[in-house]
Amino acid sequence: MRYDIQYQATELERKLAEDREENFRGTARVSLRRLNFKPEYSRDVDRKNIERLKRIFARQGCLRLSPSNHVPAIITEQDLKVALQYSGKTLKDLLNSAQDAPLKLTLPPNYMLECLHGQHRILAALEILTPKEEWWTVDLYLSAMSPEAKAALSEEYSNSFNFADGEIYGKIRDYQHRNKPFAARRWRAYLSKGKQKALGQLLIRERYKEAFDTLLVVRGLWAGPGFSLGNMQEVLAMRFDDEVLHYLDHIWQTWSFILGGDADLMRKTDRFTVETLQLRVPQASGDDLSQLKILFDLGKLFPEIRGEEERRSIWNNIPRIACLIPSLYTLFEDLKLLSPCVKIIQALIERPFKGSLHDMIEQQFSGANQTPGAVVMQDTETVFNVCEGSATDQIEFGYRQLYLFALRHFPRMIGECPKKEKDQPKPTIEEPDPVTWYRFALLADRLGFDSEVIRQLKADDPYKVEARNFLLKHNPPELYTYDQQLFEECVEQMARTRAAVVEKDRQHIKPPVVVDGPGEPLPRRCGRFFQTAYEYERDYLFLDVLYDATDTRGKGITSFFVRRSTYFAFFGRRLPGATAEAPRGRPPRNSEVNMTAESDGASPHNAESGPAPPQAPAAEPSARERARRDRPMPPPPSSQEQMALVPALQASENSSSQEQMALVPTSQASENVCIHPRSLDYTFRKTEERCRLSRILAKKIWTSLGTE
Repeated sequence: MRYDIQYQATELERKLAEDREENFRGTARVSLRRLNFKPEYSRDVDRKNIERLKRIFARQGCLRLSPSNHVPAIITEQDLKVALQYSGKTLKDLLNSAQDAPLKLTLPPNYMLECLHGQHRILAALEILTPKEEWWTVDLYLSAMSPEAKAALSEEYSNSFNFADGEIYGKIRDYQHRNKPFAARRWRAYLSKGKQKALGQLLIRERYKEAFDTLLVVRGLWAGPGFSLGNMQEVLAMRFDDEVLHYLDHIWQTWSFILGGDADLMRKTDRFTVETLQLRVPQASGDDLSQLKILFDLGKLFPEIRGEEERRSIWNNIPRIACLIPSLYTLFEDLKLLSPCVKIIQALIERPFKGSLHDMIEQQFSGANQTPGAVVMQDTETVFNVCEGSATDQIEFGYRQLYLFALRHFPRMIGECPKKEKDQPKPTIEEPDPVTWYRFALLADRLGFDSEVIRQLKADDPYKVEARNFLLKHNPPELYTYDQQLFEECVEQMARTRAAVVEKDRQHIKPPVVVDGPGEPLPRRCGRFFQTAYEYERDYLFLDVLYDATDTRGKGITSFFVRRSTYFAFFGRRLPGATAEAPRGRPPRNSEVNMTAESDGASPHNAESGPAPPQAPAAEPSARERARRDRPMPPPPSSQEQMALVPALQASENSSSQEQMALVPTSQASENVCIHPRSLDYTFRKTEERCRLSRILAKKIWTSLGTE
């Protein structure tokens, strides 16, 4: 096998060398302004690389005569004859010119010489050299040279950065489509072993491969650090397939809209343009729009697109984008936001994991606690409502609400925390909180999901465990003895007191999604939560708030606008009971229905008519149809309710339109009891062990994910 590969490599190298030698026509000095670089042979323009070369040229000068710094170019035999006539030279003069004094070649008027590489050094030289010195040394080859030889010349880069993962992926897929396995293998060799393994895993996932291949035409998406094979294994291991594919489609739809679906214009889109547009919101942010307008008018955006009509059409489309403009970079960054949520959702699923995460959570849906034709919607941590929807909607929007719960509470569920704010203390990583995991299990149960893990999390009352832990901590058993009956009564009373807490009535408010100042800067518009953003947003991350939208515009956008745009990029804007995307406004609701449920998972019921009979969900299309959700449109800004975090709630007797549902157990009524350190200290070992169990369970759930 190794011998065959080496033989093929030697033969290919020999043929390419013969082809180049046969078509070589000499070396000449050519004006920098007569050199042209086509996208198929040139890397995307990287401004940082140009600045780097300018610093080198300023320090040591332009070394143009060294063969390693020559720029290869192709020319037809007829055009070469005309150029030699203009120059008053012959082909023999051209071939015999000295290396340290190449012949000066004068090209016909308006003729541009097509170069195969060296674009960055030429652009840097144009900004450094005086007009009298604006020339470069060019190796001339006839255009009759084979495409393989041209490609080999174009790939022989010197004095440039290493290839980005996206560029390598694009070359490999191009050669695979053209049935050039050896050339694809040669590009694969640029990758480390880890990245080669990740590429192999990606290429066998047909839906991923198709989605990424669709974006290859937008050339500027791939030139920078956005596409990361180093992170691809982690992305695939998340099994977050449907949502990632939706985000990739969102990228395609946005850039296709900007460029009017014109593939030729997509190929001319450069890296600087993509990096400048990504994360901007031209419709909602006046600052974003004005900054883009200045760069567009200067020709720095879409510089390769020069037609007036084409540029006018592009600019007409840009101000209509009302969401964060996505890219491959924003995809990989935004996955960091949802990564903790994925780990938390996976904790509810029994192993082994098979299929996508959505498919696995669908298998955990039992239909318990659900009413046919109604989807349970969580308005706040303790208040629930219903809207119309099918059994498929019950699964889909229940799944989304589990994600939102995890996003609101992940610091108390797994060992991760928001990002540190500048000049602020680093957030503390908290121990997994059994109460939060307990509430998560109750929410999953209320939304119709069931698994052994959910049942296990629901089995123990963490409020009683926490009460025992509190009493033992402040009355150490080594110093005190206890009256067992009074101790248990006190624990019961403390748990019941927490269960009796009622959520305060709150005024419906619209927190700002746009501001008159600069708002969220670009580096904060993707990736993990920052601490202040998390503390502000966690009260508003509910479906009802995300879909509550009104048109508005300001100078900048808030962090909540960022989070909502990210949510729609992954999950889309479809509403329960709809096949198309959501219209602007709130989800349609039934007349308000009183929803309550006991902690043991009792069926929902109307407070007046009594319990509803349990019923499994009606037969619905497969969840695969959900993967074909309509493509997302940019969401308008949203209004929100101000919400207070409470650990528990008991329905108020005065509630008329809504009953509040407590995700806590209720206790039997008993008289108030005070703790007295008395006898029977033999109870210590038993109570201490029970205090420890819930914490151990929560830890085991999320730490076990790392072994998968």
